[in-house]
Order: sequence, then C-alpha cells, then structure tokens
Amino acid sequence: MAQKCKVLIVHNQYQLAGGEDTVAENEGNLLRENGHEVFYYTRTNKEIERMNPMQKAVAGLGTLFSWKAYREISKLIMDHGIQIVHVHNTVPLVSPSVYYAAKKHGCKVVQSIHNMRMLCPTGMMVRNESICEECVTKGLRCAVRHGCYRGSKLQSLLLSGSIALHRRLGTYTKKVDAYLVTTEFNYRMLQKVVPEDKIYFKSYFSDSETWDIAKKRHEYYIYISRVEYLKGIFVALKAFAKLPGQRLLVMGVGPGEEAAHKYVEDNQLENIEFLGFKTKQEMLELLYHAKALVFPTQWYEGFPMTIVESMAVGTPVIGSNIGNVGTIVKDGVNGLTFQYDDPDDLVEKIHYLEDHEEVARKLEEGAQADFIEHHTFERVYQQTFEIYSSLLNE
Repeated sequence: MAQKCKVLIVHNQYQLAGGEDTVAENEGNLLRENGHEVFYYTRTNKEIERMNPMQKAVAGLGTLFSWKAYREISKLIMDHGIQIVHVHNTVPLVSPSVYYAAKKHGCKVVQSIHNMRMLCPTGMMVRNESICEECVTKGLRCAVRHGCYRGSKLQSLLLSGSIALHRRLGTYTKKVDAYLVTTEFNYRMLQKVVPEDKIYFKSYFSDSETWDIAKKRHEYYIYISRVEYLKGIFVALKAFAKLPGQRLLVMGVGPGEEAAHKYVEDNQLENIEFLGFKTKQEMLELLYHAKALVFPTQWYEGFPMTIVESMAVGTPVIGSNIGNVGTIVKDGVNGLTFQYDDPDDLVEKIHYLEDHEEVARKLEEGAQADFIEHHTFERVYQQTFEIYSSLLNE
C-alpha cells in the first residue's frame, strides 16, 4: 500500500445542507483519523445570493470553466504538496476546472458519484414527478427544452452545455483517474459515459454501532424520509390504509405534509402517526424497534443513509425495486423489494413478513451482516486507501 498521503477534498455545497455535504465532510474525517493530511476547497451556492447581476452572469459562464476555482485550487495544491484531489460536487461554482488544475500539477483525481449529474443536468433523472431518461436516450438538449434545471432554460442550457462540452473535450475520460460509485445501478449508468476501468466501488460508512437484534420489540413499521410524492409517502399511506392492524410511523417533514395529513384524516386512518423531525439518536431508537423500514421511493435516489442506519440496528428494509434502492435492498437477504408504484404489492410484502417470522429474523441478521461487511468505518477506510494506493502506484 502507499504511504499516508495529502488529500484535497473539493466540494460545492448546496444552499440547503444535504447528504452530499455530510459525505464530503465524513470523507475528510475518515482520512484524517487514519493519519492522512486533509485539506478542503469548498464553495457554497449561498455565494450567488450576494452577487450583483453582472457577477451572477460571470458565475453562470463559470459553470463551463471557473478560472477563479482553477487558480485557487492550483495554489492549494502547490502550497501543500497535494497528491490526490478528491472531488464531490462541482456545480455550479467549481466547474470541471478542478480536474484541469489537478492534472496540471500531477495529482491523481478521484470523483465521487452522488447523483446522475453526468447523465442528467438536474442529477435526479426526474421530470414532472416521474422518472425521465430523455437526456440519456435523446440528448442533453431535452433538459434545455423542458427547462429542467431550476425551471430555467438558460440555466439548463449552461449546465447542459458544460456537460456536453467536457464530454467532447474528453475531460471526464482523460482528466479523472477514478470514479467512485456506491451501487451496481450507479455502475451501470456511469458506464454509459466513462470507461469501465475507471469505475470503482466504495460504500458510504456510518459511525453507528450495531445493536442487539435479540432485544428488538417489533412494534411497528416506519417511514423515514422527506414527506413528499417522490419519496413515496402516498404509496406508503395507501398501503397502510389496507393494513388497519399494522402501525406506520412517519418520521420527517416536507412539502407533502399537508396533503399527507389530509389523506389520513379523510380516510380516518388510526394506524398512521406523524412524528415530524427527530434527532439521530431518537431516529435510531425508533428504527431499532421497527419491524421494517418502509422506503417506497419513486425515483432512482442516491445512497440513502437512512438505509445504512437501519441495517446497523438490524432492521430490514422493504424498498422500491428501482434505481439504487432496488440494488441496495437485496430481496430475501437484507430486506424485501416491491413494485415501486404499486401500494398493493407493498401490502403483499408486509403480509409476507408478518406470516413468516423465521424469514423476518433472517432478514434482520442479513441487514446487520450487510452493514458490518460494507458500511463500517474500518471497511470503508480500507476501500478508500486501496483505491488511493492503486492510483499512486500506477
């Protein structure tokens, strides 16, 4: 293996903190705690709010290539003797300029894949609350036509143009040494635009400890996510409307709360309880005593950390059979999958779990075994170090 190295983590933070921000921070902590020197280059979309119209125009063009980011990253690399530049998000203020700065100074470049941005400008592959692959099958111009990015045809044009330009220049194939994906689904999708030999698997980790499965109370089912259509809240509610003998706890907030509460009230559902926001420790306690985590997402997702936490406490997942969730949840091993848009199929899977206690206990063991094998601090650090080492020893 390679010696301890100097790593620059590059990330464009979102206006509202999200999972990618957490992962970028966790990556730095993981490396630092194992003896590596870690430096950060971060930008935040909140910078845009403080810009005047001219500055915003320049920043928009910077989506194609940011000379500011190029200069600042180059300086950090030279000042600190950086060996590896590990990139998380580049949109919109960092841009692919980071790859050019890193390669100019002889660094190895690693790009973590958190979404579908290399295939779809929004990163979500969703339009009008439905899965959309038009940019893959018909070209990036579709995003411009529909104004997919932030509802703006101009912003969609800038971002689509950046992706198209850097594909044509070979930026993604020549300037990036390794792409890190978390699932088979991401692997298959990314193969459409980058060489297979540049794609590596690396899991997300959690600092959660494993919990004693023998002490679980199995009191209810639980939904933990944003309360909105795309996360499948209404699929879950419609399913439990047909399961009056089973409790569903709904933990989370979101734009669909009012409609979700109204559905429950209109249908006089007494088996569904809304909990709102909870702390992480409260969430883990609730997960621990659940029969299963219900994850009925209606889109491809990234890698939901809630699923990782659920596996840590030994709670299986009943998840949608699409996208990343459809590959994270291994049917009959660490959970069950169902037809993502069919509440009746979700009902059937819950009946199956209720009728097969031995299977339910096997899934609990399988969920926790998955966590131990793939998502502990030690395991993910080993994966990261092995990838870094292979690149530095080329």
